[in-house]
Amino acid sequence: SAPLLRDMDNKKHTMWANGAYYEQRQGVNLYGSHPFYLNVEAEGSPESTGVLMMNSNAMDVLLTKKPSPSVTWKTIGGVIDMTVFVGDSPLDVIRLYNEKIGKPFLPPVWALGFHLCRWGYNNTGYMASVMEDMILQGVPVDVQWNDIDYMSEHEDFTISPDRFADLPRYVDYLHMHGKRYVAMMDPAIHARFNEGYAPLESGLEMDVFVRNNTGDVLIGNVWPGDTVFPDFLAANTSIWWKTQLSKFSKSVSYDGIWIDMNEPQNFYDGSAQGCPWNDPLEKPPYLPGVRKSSLQWQTLCMTARHHQYRHYDVHNLYGWSEAHATRAALKYQRPDNRTFLLSRSTFVGSGRWAAHWTGDISASWSDMAATIPSLINFNMYGIPLVGADICGFNGDSNEELCTRWSQLGAFYPFSRNHNTLFARAQEPTAWGTETTAIIRSALLQRYRLMLYLYNLFVQANEDGTPVMQALFMQFPEDTVTYNLDRQFLLGSDMMVCPVLEKGAKTVWIYFPSPSLWYSMWTLELASPGGKLNPEYPAPRDTIPVFARGGSIIPVVMETGHVTPTAESVLGSHDISLNCYLDANGEARGELFVDDGLSESAQRPSHHAQFRLANQTLTISGDAARSEAGFVRQVRTVRIGGVGYGSKVEVFIGSRPQPHVQYDADTGVMVVSDLIKESGEPVTTDTTTAITWKLTK
Repeated sequence: SAPLLRDMDNKKHTMWANGAYYEQRQGVNLYGSHPFYLNVEAEGSPESTGVLMMNSNAMDVLLTKKPSPSVTWKTIGGVIDMTVFVGDSPLDVIRLYNEKIGKPFLPPVWALGFHLCRWGYNNTGYMASVMEDMILQGVPVDVQWNDIDYMSEHEDFTISPDRFADLPRYVDYLHMHGKRYVAMMDPAIHARFNEGYAPLESGLEMDVFVRNNTGDVLIGNVWPGDTVFPDFLAANTSIWWKTQLSKFSKSVSYDGIWIDMNEPQNFYDGSAQGCPWNDPLEKPPYLPGVRKSSLQWQTLCMTARHHQYRHYDVHNLYGWSEAHATRAALKYQRPDNRTFLLSRSTFVGSGRWAAHWTGDISASWSDMAATIPSLINFNMYGIPLVGADICGFNGDSNEELCTRWSQLGAFYPFSRNHNTLFARAQEPTAWGTETTAIIRSALLQRYRLMLYLYNLFVQANEDGTPVMQALFMQFPEDTVTYNLDRQFLLGSDMMVCPVLEKGAKTVWIYFPSPSLWYSMWTLELASPGGKLNPEYPAPRDTIPVFARGGSIIPVVMETGHVTPTAESVLGSHDISLNCYLDANGEARGELFVDDGLSESAQRPSHHAQFRLANQTLTISGDAARSEAGFVRQVRTVRIGGVGYGSKVEVFIGSRPQPHVQYDADTGVMVVSDLIKESGEPVTTDTTTAITWKLTK
């Protein structure tokens, strides 16, 4: 973990994928490698640059500020392939970077819902009981996951006959009730030779496994015991992997795949056969600052042979190549649908195929706070669908920490509660009715904002714009924002300010200049830009969330007793438009809707735009290109920043709107049950102008 703004005082960052999370400290090599940095050229100026060092070998990156600020790359192999990106703003640079490496995949909408997982469900019955509690208590959840405990002896493509024999039927049950299911797969295959383990036998026949320097199949050790490692850079390995996943899908109808341990992690240091230590690849003349001062620690020998390469050169590509092969396998199974896979190890361009999470973080306040800069970084790396294990993975969480983390996690791009074997239960229903209600309220905010969130991922897919952003990305001329990484933006228009300290009932918030900032849900003006509130109220049941002046955010109407799913929300017919006026009394926004599942660029969809100026809100959509099933009815318009007056009148054409509420003290106006002059409801496929008159 590291702060967003990097310390230039002779700091070293080592890039070498490693799966062992302990020994957390800044600069330590972890799961992936992204040799890219972003620089704002001068304080108070938006002009920015970025540099990509496209190299997959182990490297150190040295940051120094004397005699002048500099970045030094020290790599132990490969080629020098550097690209410099120059932009008028930080966001311009990130978009250029994503254009270079490949723009992020568009996830299925259910992937934007809440996900439930743990290592240690132990059996289908326990897992089903947790899901049943979630449903009975009205906590929204879209996806059930399994860690490796569903497998037989931790072997890929198997199901425990004692504990999870009824898993296939339960997955069918989940599908019947609108839920999805994701299963874990590790790359390492149990080396159970001559015992009829089909994935191993077919892999040996097809020659898909990494070999050692003598040409024998390299033997490592992971969860099942001794293992072999597929070489995902070989074409025949993709065919073998596709076949194994397809066969497994006939046993369990999974919706997505979770690929873990793919740095690759190995509990031996190198291999069971040892490594040839006299080979310079095993002990290069310059050793980057890798943990344990060993390139082989918890991974493979450097001389290990992939079909065309030595592991020394392609180690950092292992997770990337497995994600590529997994994406191809999922597309083979469902060619018309979007795919979902989650990968622990990532490299430049992994976001084209995979989501990511921050790995085995601890249940601590410091680790919770560290997730914010980490997720912002991965959004800059072109992996917008990224999250952290809500409430922490390692160790026992506690009620206060889990409550605050759940509030924060409700606004992660990828929102999943997950923890480790033998740790106490930490799902939203594990803490008692009061805490469950608080977590449910936070998650329901996510679902009400699902249209906005989904549109952010559509934009990321189109041009690489990050979903989760640091404040400086939108406000590079406000130098106060440069070092802020305890609050963040979703898109350009929503600011989330979580409580990150034990016992806190207030939170330190900076409102960046020059925008106005409104409370997301009351639409009351919270602060002008450039102001600091060191003690903004944040009682236990509240996470402060703000909307930027000048924005219009479509919000799904409350569903009453019906617990939403991401798919049901995307398909919801009725919406509200929350309008937050800027200093000029203007605002704008848009809505994009499709089925949330189809892959084709020609898929049916609907696009509408909203513009507010001169006390007139104009709703417009292209009727000729609007699919009937995706058109939305605007039932309510809420406007913040209307100003002070004695009364307000609202018209559509010459027809007055009878249901108007106006609070002169807060400047908030609510117009409900909108009706056009024709007597028809207001929809997003035709042009409608809603005008108001404020009497002073």
